[in-house]
Amino acid sequence: MNLPSQFNTKRLHLRPRQRSDLPSIFAYAGDPEVTRLMDWPTHTSISDTEAHFNASGGPREDEITWAVTLSSNGTLIGSAACSAEGHKVSMGYVLAKDYWGQGYASEMAQEIVALLSADSSVARIWATCDTENLASAKVLENAGLVREGVLRNWAIRPNLPGAPVRDCFVYAKV
Repeated sequence: MNLPSQFNTKRLHLRPRQRSDLPSIFAYAGDPEVTRLMDWPTHTSISDTEAHFNASGGPREDEITWAVTLSSNGTLIGSAACSAEGHKVSMGYVLAKDYWGQGYASEMAQEIVALLSADSSVARIWATCDTENLASAKVLENAGLVREGVLRNWAIRPNLPGAPVRDCFVYAKV
């Protein structure tokens, strides 16, 4: 996987995360509405965010995480990540609630898919989303991924009562 450490879309700048981003990351990672269908627990304190940041370690050849910022003013609005396993690359993203429904996720996902598609070592770009998360499903479709099916009992959603194992849609571009 050969992805740039930073890049721009029409309205966004994706760059490496920095320790100074922790308060902005906590603002969305601590929002129960944002994290409801994520596969990681809602952060209850900035120390949760710092622990997650520290656990992700430094740069890795098989994984990259970007801070998603507005090009106009540098405001951090979310994050995106890709992880490679051989010829397969998974992608994921999260945006602060105030930036939902404005096309930012689709814009970002389309550019990530374009960058991955240009990499000859990548044969499969894929992502999952909870079957209840139709907005995320639409983002993946807008990015050119095709729904391949439903993965039964695929993901634990720790922010739902009882932390149930949930079905997920699987999307891919091959």
